[in-house]
Amino acid sequence: MEITFEDSGTPLKRSKNRKGETCEQQLRRMCKNIADGITNPQQIEDEETGEKREETARDWMEGTYDIRYYVDREKHYLGAEIMVAGGGPTVWVNTYTRQVEGYWGGDKVFEPFADELGLDDYCEEMYGY
Repeated sequence: MEITFEDSGTPLKRSKNRKGETCEQQLRRMCKNIADGITNPQQIEDEETGEKREETARDWMEGTYDIRYYVDREKHYLGAEIMVAGGGPTVWVNTYTRQVEGYWGGDKVFEPFADELGLDDYCEEMYGY
C-alpha cells in the first residue's frame, strides 16, 4: 500500500491531488484497495521456494502497525482492529464489523470486506487467551 501526499506535504489540504482526487476520494480509494486485498487474496512469490502461492493472513499482517482486540467480559475473543496506516490517513481493518475504517481530517470512510485471508482466525490465534 502506498500513500501519496500532495506537493505541499499536507495531507489535510482540501484541494485536489495530481489525479484530481479530493482527500475523501483518496481515502475511499485506499480503503477500497485494502478491502479488495482481503476479499481477493493476491498471488505472491514464496521467498524460500520461488513458487507462486496465495497470500496468507500471516503475510498480510507483516505490514501492519498495531492490533487491538475486542473481548467480552470473560475475555473471550470477539474480533480485532488492525492498524494498517497512520500519520496522515489512519486506516483500521475491523474483523468484528468486517469493515475497513478510514479517517483523514474530518473525513470518514467505511468499506466492507469478506475475510478470505482468514484475518479473524489469525488474530484469534494471536490473542491466545
